[in-house]
Amino acid sequence: MMKKVILVILILITTTLIFAEIPKPVFVISPTTGVFSGIRVGFGVANIQENHVWEMTLNYKNELISHVAGPEITFKSFNSGYFDSIYLQANTFWNPDRKNSFLIFKIGVFMFPSLNGLMDGGIFPIVSFGYGYSFILKNKFYLRPSIDIGLQSNIINVGLAITF
Repeated sequence: MMKKVILVILILITTTLIFAEIPKPVFVISPTTGVFSGIRVGFGVANIQENHVWEMTLNYKNELISHVAGPEITFKSFNSGYFDSIYLQANTFWNPDRKNSFLIFKIGVFMFPSLNGLMDGGIFPIVSFGYGYSFILKNKFYLRPSIDIGLQSNIINVGLAITF
């Protein structure tokens, strides 16, 4: 656990030093549903320029995966496991208000659990690209549906995040 905290701090410091201006803090929460259900939380910085914005967040995502037990999928906790993912997500916007279209780039790792003796767990890379749309809700609260594709726990990820 301590290694994760140190890694998060180092990535945030490095991200902050990349930007010349003083960045604004960003917080993200996103429930996920579908085959893998769970939650994503993240924090980072946004660097607002005259005509574009770079938003960098360090994210932790925990997803429930159901194991196959015979001919059917079960949703019982003893037959289930979790994907844990830690990744850096960079969003780029074409306006300083951080609304409308944006591009996504993710890089990080996800930890795959062992599956009841069928497969050993491991650590795998995350690299994905995507597109999203940002709706401003109120006082810098945003609702952001997005889709990205790449090497990750689920090849195509569709999300809905609340960012503030």
